[in-house]
Amino acid sequence: MHFSNALDVMPSSQEARDRLHKVEALMGSRFSEASDFIKDSQDAEVVRRAQARLTAESARQMGDLAMGQGEYDQAVQHYRQAQLVLRYHPLIATESLDEQLVSGMLDKAAKLSAEAAAAKVEEARRLAEAAKLEQEKAQREYRENKLQGLYNQANEAFLAENYQRAESLMDQVLLEDPGNEKAEQLRASAQLARHNKRDETTRRNYREQWKRTFDELDVMDVPQSTPIVFDRRRWSEVSQRDTLEFTGTGGDADHETTVVLDRLESVRFAVRFVGPDGSGSPLSEVAAFLQTLTGVNFVISNKVTTDLDEEAQTIKLELPDQSVKKVLDTIAEISESLRWKIQDGVVKFVTKEEMLGGQVMRMYAVQDLIHPVASFPGGEINVSPSGGIDAPEESDTPREGGVSTADKLEALIRNNIAPASWNDDPKNSLRIADNGTMVVYQTPEVQSQIKSLLDDLREATGIMVDIQARFLTVQDNFLEDIGLDFRGLGQPGLGTNNFFNDFGGSGVQSDLGRDIGQGTDLGAFYDEGGDGDIRARTEHLYDLALGDADVLTGAGGLSGSWTYLNDLQLGMVLRAVSKSERVELVTAPRVLVFNTARANIAVLNQVAYVKDFDVEIAQAASIADPIIDVVQDGVVLDVRPVVSADRRFVLMELRPTVATLKRPIRQQTTTLGSQNSVAIELPEVDIQRVRTTVPMPDGGTVMLGGLKVSEKQDLRSGIPILNKVPVVRALFERKGSYTSNRKLLILLGASIVIPQEHEPTPAQLGAR
Repeated sequence: MHFSNALDVMPSSQEARDRLHKVEALMGSRFSEASDFIKDSQDAEVVRRAQARLTAESARQMGDLAMGQGEYDQAVQHYRQAQLVLRYHPLIATESLDEQLVSGMLDKAAKLSAEAAAAKVEEARRLAEAAKLEQEKAQREYRENKLQGLYNQANEAFLAENYQRAESLMDQVLLEDPGNEKAEQLRASAQLARHNKRDETTRRNYREQWKRTFDELDVMDVPQSTPIVFDRRRWSEVSQRDTLEFTGTGGDADHETTVVLDRLESVRFAVRFVGPDGSGSPLSEVAAFLQTLTGVNFVISNKVTTDLDEEAQTIKLELPDQSVKKVLDTIAEISESLRWKIQDGVVKFVTKEEMLGGQVMRMYAVQDLIHPVASFPGGEINVSPSGGIDAPEESDTPREGGVSTADKLEALIRNNIAPASWNDDPKNSLRIADNGTMVVYQTPEVQSQIKSLLDDLREATGIMVDIQARFLTVQDNFLEDIGLDFRGLGQPGLGTNNFFNDFGGSGVQSDLGRDIGQGTDLGAFYDEGGDGDIRARTEHLYDLALGDADVLTGAGGLSGSWTYLNDLQLGMVLRAVSKSERVELVTAPRVLVFNTARANIAVLNQVAYVKDFDVEIAQAASIADPIIDVVQDGVVLDVRPVVSADRRFVLMELRPTVATLKRPIRQQTTTLGSQNSVAIELPEVDIQRVRTTVPMPDGGTVMLGGLKVSEKQDLRSGIPILNKVPVVRALFERKGSYTSNRKLLILLGASIVIPQEHEPTPAQLGAR
């Protein structure tokens, strides 16, 4: 018991513990076990008290720390924890750590906590009021700034004549500040200004449209002088289009292949693959040289190295300046087993068997190449009489396609672009659909060659020829007719003296001079009383066939009449006319023709006439039923241009025709038995035409043919003997002279029109 008490007083005494165990061993196992139990209980109690003391001291220290920092709520919690520990473990109390001391500190902390909470509430209330005032101030300033900003924007909009925006901004001001008189006044001003501006804009647009309308009318009077005119604004959009093509695989592989092909096409050199002994260069050296020259990697497949012998791998080739791609194609053509292809951006020499596979699908739009171009031959102008032979029409065989037919285009590609590949690999295919789309499944190298071929073929599809014809008719005509004519005033017979038989009896006419000229109205009258009078006039008096009714006639000029009334009644008529005429008539048809197509332009006048009659008999009466036909005259230009390969010359197939209908149409009168006569019209047409084929330079002019007609008439009439007497003969003769020179020339000019050459330049498109 003493040793146990000693351990209670001093648990750390090892000597007391050892002696206690020795005594327990002397007393036997029961005491030893009891001693162990007591010891364990004692140790547990000591540990609990130690832990409680540590907890209480820690809680008090934390409370003191919180009190020092002003954290009164935490100090209350810590002091309360220490109070509870001391209340349940009073034996651990010491002079510096007991329940009363901790309770006092707890009360002090609780009081300070309550005071701090009250102060905190008061501070929060004060801060809340200050924040509320600050927020109200901020809102008030924000509203004022917003209104001021709206006013400023409205003022800028008003000054910029954007009255609608100014009105909208004032509406926003009124939403923020309803009843604002200043904003209402400004909105009313903006509305009024907007209406005035709208009226002014309407009037200005009306004036501009009015002026533009008349400008367009003036422009319409100016004919277009060039065959093709590009709308630059529209062309800036159209020029962005590209050929309709579709690639089935796409991606970076196709891009790499295209880049490599472009490089092989652009690099050129003079080929000389010959060894020192003249036997040729090894394939490895050729590949290394081409790689250095182009910057593209060249490799040789393992099958070429192992399967082909040394001779097959030796290249002997001498060519002038060629592209690298052309050289590779030549090597593949002259070699039986060696081929090349582009794979993964690398040019690879492979065997014939390794060429299988690697196809891509592409679709090409070839409608412009296989679509047939229609020809339009001009019709013949002629008159077909009843029962006559119609003029044969010139036929023209329709073309099967624009550049080639679908079948021929397919055969062209198969026979000229990698011809062996189409049979070597069953997967290679080419088909042209009915809608003009060509679907090709081939390697990228062959696809590139097909595209190049189609581009070359398309260079010929857009070529046109601007053809300008000139039918030039020149006339230089002259007519002069001077003479005197005597005539009686009445019917032939004896005069009033029954002795002199003049030109007519005086009793036949009651009005003197009615037969003078072609009418009875006189131009001038002079009465001499009983001796007679003089009357004169100018009129169309000439009834003789001098001149040509279609060129110049003797009508017009001066006509004068003098009448002598006595036993001899005589009228003398003076006729004098002089005419000259110079006519230049140009007929200039112009047509734009597709290369190798046949086209025509016709400017015709159709005239209906009575060609014949059908006799209809009914109830012993016959009726003439007219048969109406149409005759036409005018100009027909029928051409077919063929542009040479170098696009410098044009081979022209020409069929120009000029037809002129003589007017008035001559009539032939016939009878139908006992019925009234009927008239049949017999038109006459002068036809001038040329049928020829000529080569001509681009932009040149050729004369196809000419027709010159010279006609002269010299008429003399008079009284024998008297017309030989000088001075007096002027009273007894008539002289007429007529000269007509007519000339027809047919000129033709042709210009090759390539639309690409007329395209606006980028600078011109940018200027718009």
